[in-house]
Amino acid sequence: MKLLIPSATGIEAVVKRQLADLGYHDTRAIYGRIAVPDCAWRDVARLNMFLRSGERVLINLAQFEAKDFDALYDGIRSVCWSDWISKQGRIVVVTKSVRSLLSAHHSIQSVGKKAIADVLLGRYSELNEEGEEYRVELDITDDVCSVNLDTTGEGLHKRGYRTLPYDAPLKETTAAALIDLSVWNPDKMFSDIFCGSGTLPIEAAMKALHMAPGMHRRFAYEDWQCVAPDAHAVALEEARDARVERRLNIIGADVSERAIETARFHAMQAGVDGYIKFNVRRAQEFVTKSSYGVNISNPPYGERLGDLQTAIATASDMGKLYRTLDKWNFYFLTPLADFERHFGRRADKKRYIYNAGIKCSYYSFNGPKPTVKRL
Repeated sequence: MKLLIPSATGIEAVVKRQLADLGYHDTRAIYGRIAVPDCAWRDVARLNMFLRSGERVLINLAQFEAKDFDALYDGIRSVCWSDWISKQGRIVVVTKSVRSLLSAHHSIQSVGKKAIADVLLGRYSELNEEGEEYRVELDITDDVCSVNLDTTGEGLHKRGYRTLPYDAPLKETTAAALIDLSVWNPDKMFSDIFCGSGTLPIEAAMKALHMAPGMHRRFAYEDWQCVAPDAHAVALEEARDARVERRLNIIGADVSERAIETARFHAMQAGVDGYIKFNVRRAQEFVTKSSYGVNISNPPYGERLGDLQTAIATASDMGKLYRTLDKWNFYFLTPLADFERHFGRRADKKRYIYNAGIKCSYYSFNGPKPTVKRL
């Protein structure tokens, strides 16, 4: 089977590298999705279990041109749905249409659901849809329909540890990508001086400890009869064996006591509370004895004038802090225009990443590489 891994705009290359690290080298990115060919159910389970920045794991069942509803119906009906969906399966059809003649989502859903039901009724005498859920995606881009079965259920950013509500949280998958796009490794100090509910420090600790992000949640495919019976168990055993122990120097700080209380609780939920130190502290007051380190932050930002003025002042303060820690690497994800001007230095690297639907820039301000002592 061919799998598709959707990823947020700006982090496709990160997902490809994560796939390569898992042993999947023959991949290709198209329209924000990474195609992984020649897979089996064990690969479905592994990718759901281990991917840190992919959004979902989809099985691509068919692809065909669909310029009218007759072609759409025939293409969907060509899939042997009874190989995938059980008699009691609850079918949910979701749609996406980009630059295509077919754009009425309700009509696309109706045609898709009818085509699937017609095939299943050829195998089963009736459908009750009272059992497990099957989410079918109809993605029509440039008049080509891709029919995909979602094996994940809730998005992969739902690790299971972030259970308390908090304002404007950074998605776990995006946080993991920001870490992968930095020079941080577990031998260096890591900090997030605007940590909010703790997502970046927690994701850093999980990566350093080789903790599979999907260990403590369920996936849609676990309820399906068509899945190889040992697929999930094998992936779970691999995840347990991958976990390592090591000392870490990870700091999370925020001016809000509520944020720090939330972050500590989430770290406990994730099983990494013993590896992160959380402090109530203004970002401008950050001090450290570590000569080298990496700070990654998503500073607060709002649309109101007062928020904008605060964001500008924060950028200026961060530039001053960076100049006192000239051997550190600083990374900031922000939609603030002219961040570099307010920071007081041109970034060494800048890339665009969408966070919660907002186009942001991810700025890298590099320090010097650590010197190697010669014997």
